[in-house]
Amino acid sequence: MKTEKKQKFVGYKLLVDPATGEQYPMQMNVLEDRDFNFHKVWLQHLVNSLDGISNQRLRLAFWIIDHLDRENKLVMTQRAIAKSTKMSIQTVNKTLKALQEGEPAFLQKINSGAYRVNPDVIWKGSYSNRMGVCFEYKTEKGAAADEESSTD
Repeated sequence: MKTEKKQKFVGYKLLVDPATGEQYPMQMNVLEDRDFNFHKVWLQHLVNSLDGISNQRLRLAFWIIDHLDRENKLVMTQRAIAKSTKMSIQTVNKTLKALQEGEPAFLQKINSGAYRVNPDVIWKGSYSNRMGVCFEYKTEKGAAADEESSTD
């Protein structure tokens, strides 16, 4: 799997002729190597999140990591996950519940067909995008906690 690519940044600068002082707009092209197609892992958080999970469940956790979108989300029902992974619905259900219980929790349920992996545990993408998703994750986590306390 390829983990780097060349990225072209295009911008403009004013070139000043030292003899005449005239300014000319110049297009700037820069090629630089950029990392991509990998996940950043906070190992201690990952180990704590996955503590006590069996082989089949661990296989599901890694399958989830491989199928995340750009916002660390997996948008799929438990039935679809079971079919894609060739696991029983019971195993998928128990594993998803277990992944939501660790501290820090590996997984957060957004709704009945969507989950988000904790960006403090594992992240695919740039730092600035991670910060935005961390904010969303913590906001959604806080809203879920408020909802639970209001129903008690």
